[in-house]
Amino acid sequence: MGTGYGVYIHKANINEPSFIDSLLRSNFNYKYRVTRLEKRGQEAILAQIKANTFVEPTLLDDFNPEGESLPSHIPATPTALPADAVLLGLLSDNDFIDEFNTLTIVGELRNDSNLTVGQTDISIIFYDSTGATIGTATGETLLEVIQPGENSPFVVTLTRPQGYDSYSLRAIARPVSAQKSAQLTVVELRRYEDGAGFFHVKGKIENVGNSTAKRVKVAASIFGRDKNIINVGFTYVNPPTLAPGEYAEYDVTFAYYPRYASQQVIAFEE
Repeated sequence: MGTGYGVYIHKANINEPSFIDSLLRSNFNYKYRVTRLEKRGQEAILAQIKANTFVEPTLLDDFNPEGESLPSHIPATPTALPADAVLLGLLSDNDFIDEFNTLTIVGELRNDSNLTVGQTDISIIFYDSTGATIGTATGETLLEVIQPGENSPFVVTLTRPQGYDSYSLRAIARPVSAQKSAQLTVVELRRYEDGAGFFHVKGKIENVGNSTAKRVKVAASIFGRDKNIINVGFTYVNPPTLAPGEYAEYDVTFAYYPRYASQQVIAFEE
């Protein structure tokens, strides 16, 4: 995503030695790319290939010797991008389910264009094990305005779709006018687990600019050793309004934080 092509991306982390794509449509051309995340979030291309599917599903009989029924559902054609849309790059994503059957999808997106963008629209489609569409969800990035080359986390929370097996994700934005905002910087950051089993990312921010910052928020992302995102949280700082030179405290709390290794904090005006 974010390379300028009007395509629909299904991106996954594959740890097995082989991968079977079950979401194909007949009589279509596909491109596959295997990449590895390097330092500074850059993707190194390891392999890429083009593949075509057959027109007639019956041509696949020789590859189905056990006589298993093939999925009869064909996923819908991806929706074309609006003329002014900018695809956002997906750096990594993660999903988890809590004891209340709530599904949370988190991720980190990057503006790979040379335009300032906003009005973000994250579209998620859910599939069952046969590739049939069983539901959709939408969301937004936490940053309302994303500068060129800037990253923004996102959080989408919903009741887990019944029969959910996988999902695809597409994030777009639209060009907006660059807005002057207060300059906020993180001057203190620490992390710890409390006695109740919660994980905290806590610290202070400072307004180092020349204008007053209002309704200031902090977004905290935690990552594993593989640099992939684990969870995202956000909160208002205390106090939420900062004059130039003033400080505020923040405390972002996580209940889900397996195998965390690092964190990133972004301060911004709502």
